[in-house]
Amino acid sequence: MSNSKTVSELFEYAIALEKAAEALYLELEKMFSHYVEVASFWHSYANEENGHASYLESIKTNVAKNRLSSPSDEAMLKKVLYCLEQASPARLVNIKTLDDAYKLAVELENSETNAIFEFMIVNFSTDELAKSHTFLRTQLSTHIARLENDFPYKGRIARQGILALK
Repeated sequence: MSNSKTVSELFEYAIALEKAAEALYLELEKMFSHYVEVASFWHSYANEENGHASYLESIKTNVAKNRLSSPSDEAMLKKVLYCLEQASPARLVNIKTLDDAYKLAVELENSETNAIFEFMIVNFSTDELAKSHTFLRTQLSTHIARLENDFPYKGRIARQGILALK
């Protein structure tokens, strides 16, 4: 079966994915609002996801209309749709502790989401600096590393003792 989705639709799904991640992190901020440093971390992470969505939106505005209406990359489309399922707000039902939230964030950040973001930039951005693999890898690895290095509670046992608000 051939792909009937366009590049424009691929952009919309990729943007929706970044916004879904943002929404999850904003919900985690609420769920852990009783720990200010944790809530602040989730809020800043949500802001980064919002920045990713805005960046994709700005790239899309500079893509030629004929290219936007051309068929999308089928493999990338499947990845985006799968990741959108993984970023579903329904996943928050299983968050009982900060460790659960941390594991969800690690899973999301180590999924194909960043590969999708990179694909969109490399294939559609007109900014040569942004398209450089060094720049992209630095940006994405810094984003992922923040979860490991800057998260307020590094130990699993400490995270398990912090209950989520419902």
